[in-house]
Amino acid sequence: MSVLMHKPETLVDVYRLLPEGTPIQVINNQFYMSPSPTFGHFSVAKEIFIQLNEVVTKNNLGEAIYAPVDVYLGNKNAVQPDVFFISNANKHFIKDDGVYGAPDLIVEILLPSNRNTDLIKKKAVYEQFGVQEYFIVEPSDKSVLSYCLKDGKYTEPKKQKAKFTSRLLNKTFSF
Repeated sequence: MSVLMHKPETLVDVYRLLPEGTPIQVINNQFYMSPSPTFGHFSVAKEIFIQLNEVVTKNNLGEAIYAPVDVYLGNKNAVQPDVFFISNANKHFIKDDGVYGAPDLIVEILLPSNRNTDLIKKKAVYEQFGVQEYFIVEPSDKSVLSYCLKDGKYTEPKKQKAKFTSRLLNKTFSF
């Protein structure tokens, strides 16, 4: 039996006590649970990660990462983006137990159960913490909403089909 030495003050503190692999994220100090991804979700995430990793590795730009890896944004958010990129300038955010700071680029693939979370809640947190590019993929029709940070706010989303273009990486990713 383990004994708590300090009383948890936020849900992120509680989150750290949960067993590894618990399907929960913390957004604005609230828990959000989600089931395992569908095969379509997994397939799209895999294809995007493979392309992203190739560009990042080939050009020595930083790290391409895929879920589940904890990303801590402040003390009230612990999220697990589906696919993300951290530039060399921000590699110091990467620690053994997660990422402590905003990735430069995030891709989230929607599930029926997480639409509101990814489209509204996570988008607001990513904007607040300075994620430069945020791409939201709807796997059923392969539509993509692309957001770019400008003056601390996301621009109106650009809509694309089966692809998205990263200005940060100067690359179009197709899936």
